[in-house]
Amino acid sequence: MRDRLEEYVDGLLTPEETREVEAALARDPALRAELEEVRRFAGLLEELTPDVHVVRRAVERARARGERRALLFRISLPLLTAAAAALAIWIATPGGPADDHGTRVLREVERQWLAFGERLAAIAAERREGRVPRTGVGGLEVPPAPAYGVVFKGALGKLGIALEGEAEESVLDLVARHHVEMRRRGRGLAAECERAVASLAVYQELRERAGPAVADAYYDVFRPGLPDLHTTERVRPDSLQFVVADHERYREAYRRAIGELEQRYGGRSVSVVLEQLAPGDPRTLSYDPAFEGVGREAVLAIRAHLYEAAREAGADKLYVEG
Repeated sequence: MRDRLEEYVDGLLTPEETREVEAALARDPALRAELEEVRRFAGLLEELTPDVHVVRRAVERARARGERRALLFRISLPLLTAAAAALAIWIATPGGPADDHGTRVLREVERQWLAFGERLAAIAAERREGRVPRTGVGGLEVPPAPAYGVVFKGALGKLGIALEGEAEESVLDLVARHHVEMRRRGRGLAAECERAVASLAVYQELRERAGPAVADAYYDVFRPGLPDLHTTERVRPDSLQFVVADHERYREAYRRAIGELEQRYGGRSVSVVLEQLAPGDPRTLSYDPAFEGVGREAVLAIRAHLYEAAREAGADKLYVEG
């Protein structure tokens, strides 16, 4: 429980984890005393500039514990989008020499996150060429959600997409915050509906801020269009009443959504996405409609609209008729 106190102070725990920590604090006076020490340490660092504050807190925690994973999970978003500038300032301050062990660890962690993004981009490039990827992410540690801005930076570089200055910082921050928020979601239809809607919004925001190449890179690298088989199921139209309590309400919402989507994106695009959402053949799980001529935004919009219709109808899954 002690290893969660810093995250508790920083507000990084899920509601369930927060309740667990608070219950433990209520039972354990020693844990409450340690919490006050954590808060005092955090307060001392608030006088530093935001980026330096993030660097020093992350490094001090890693150094104090001797745990590399503590560093991995506690570097917050300002560092991830401005790591080089923050390190330069910190190295120039007393107690932060360039050869400091914590600084070297920090740089190595960032290098690994960039390498993970480069690997994802290599896989995406293979798919773009119509090939089945032979590249994987074996041998690389999956980064924590706040690191996905750095991951995306590595991916963009590998794909030859250049961003600079405020534009780069804005894009990386948006992607990182999106991944942090999505990791906090639970399972089930409502959570997947929120992910689908948020993924569409991020794609559209990236296109507006940085252009279609960056938005398409986000889609191809992170694959938000893939199905979640826990929240979808293919059923025959005549068996809908056996799986949905208010099947008439569901059928009306579903077919209304299909009609609106076909009018906007065309019947073929809707059909292709529906086949992918609830695949009849498990071999098509990694199949992406975007590489069958369906626009990436259309894939995300169709998913989001159908999930919203299912949630509106009170269903526990997105039931695809067919």
